[in-house]
Amino acid sequence: MKYLFLSILILLSGISVAQFENTDIGARQVALNGAFTSLADNSFAIFYNPSGLGQLKFREFAVFYSPAPFGLTDLSTAAITYAEPFSFGTAGAAFKTYGFELYRENTFTVSYANDFRKRIYFGANMNVYNLSIQNYNSATALGIDIGALAYIAKFLQWGFIGKNITGTKIGESKEKITQVYRTGFTYQPLNYLRIAAECEKDVRYPISIRGGIEYNVIDYIDLRFGAGSQPTVFSAGVGINYDLFSFDYGFSKSEDLGFTHLGTVSVNFGGIKGKMESRERLSKAFD
Repeated sequence: MKYLFLSILILLSGISVAQFENTDIGARQVALNGAFTSLADNSFAIFYNPSGLGQLKFREFAVFYSPAPFGLTDLSTAAITYAEPFSFGTAGAAFKTYGFELYRENTFTVSYANDFRKRIYFGANMNVYNLSIQNYNSATALGIDIGALAYIAKFLQWGFIGKNITGTKIGESKEKITQVYRTGFTYQPLNYLRIAAECEKDVRYPISIRGGIEYNVIDYIDLRFGAGSQPTVFSAGVGINYDLFSFDYGFSKSEDLGFTHLGTVSVNFGGIKGKMESRERLSKAFD
């Protein structure tokens, strides 16, 4: 029955179907409805804006898992990210897998980011896409993402990403890999409050709007809310920070497909102190 439902979704999508769809990765990011392009302050920046890795001061490792998007285990998604700051910039790597035994998409990404005077950041991803369909062998292709991020004022930052700017296709039939552009702003009137808004343009669809709010209740607890259009989605979540570890839970509610629950565990070697410094970095950049 689940396979039938998945097939119907694909058929209803018609010619708009593309490989390696642009899905949100990370419980914190999903809780903000993906409005993370201009924030991009942890290792999941690899998926949202690689330039954001340049903001990291400490090594970070994270694991994400969404066992059953919209109640379908066949759509399960998992990812691992790693970021390492050096004196010459920040390097990152990520692995994402999506699907089940009959259909599987794997993406391996290597990233690099650097900055100009700690106010302007730039970065890029090299992606290796691998698609495997049972009884139809597999195919591999390469693609590139680019990103930029800038601190505009003590309370405002801007971000941009172009995903698959190479227009990469995969397989003998030259199936399109999703090509997406995002840009937006994060407004931070207080160190414990962030408001993000951005627009997204998948080259196949109309522009969609995303927004999210993150409120730091105390040093150890964050609350998050988000909403978006095209499609209409509402989201929320909570983050718990303890020493080196962060535990994040998020869910999203699609108007058409229902609920998705997911979680992330991350290790940041800066600990709580490092996370607090991260929240203050925007205002400090102008001191």
